[in-house]
Amino acid sequence: MPYVRKTLETEVAVELRRGGDLAVETPIPFLTHMLETLLKYAGLGGVVKAVELRKLDDGHHVIEDVAIAVGRALDALLEDRRGIARFGHAVVPMDESIVMAAVDLGGRAYWVVRAKLPDVTIGGYPLRMFPHFVRTLAVEAKATIHIYARGTDPHHKVEAAHKALGLALRQALSPGEGLSTKGVLG
Repeated sequence: MPYVRKTLETEVAVELRRGGDLAVETPIPFLTHMLETLLKYAGLGGVVKAVELRKLDDGHHVIEDVAIAVGRALDALLEDRRGIARFGHAVVPMDESIVMAAVDLGGRAYWVVRAKLPDVTIGGYPLRMFPHFVRTLAVEAKATIHIYARGTDPHHKVEAAHKALGLALRQALSPGEGLSTKGVLG
């Protein structure tokens, strides 16, 4: 069953599963591209559909609500978080840029993004929203996410970040014992 978030500004429906086809549709082309990248590299299939009901700003509400919905759908997919590796990391180069991402799906939300990004918009996506997207995703998925990016091309840094985060999620979602000295995750 999909997770649906409906506000006065947006309506976002997300259904995630391990593997399978993926369909992403948002009113922000670069957000659509980045979500496709993130979820594909994470090994996730499903549907993400976002509609902007009332244009109030530069995409802030769409980006934020998509992050909320994707995070909550990921949290639901994890159920009790048993049987997953829990931790994942990846380093992804993209031309002159390089990004390291690390993830802990242990049920505690925290986020760090170290990426100097100019205040520009690419494909309708204001890049100043990228750290906010990651923070919101981490909080709603109950995950710890670290992203460190270096490079000169902001498009390359953000795209490599989504690839690295996706690969880190794929690793963390892979079968494993979900290491914990507490005996429980979450």
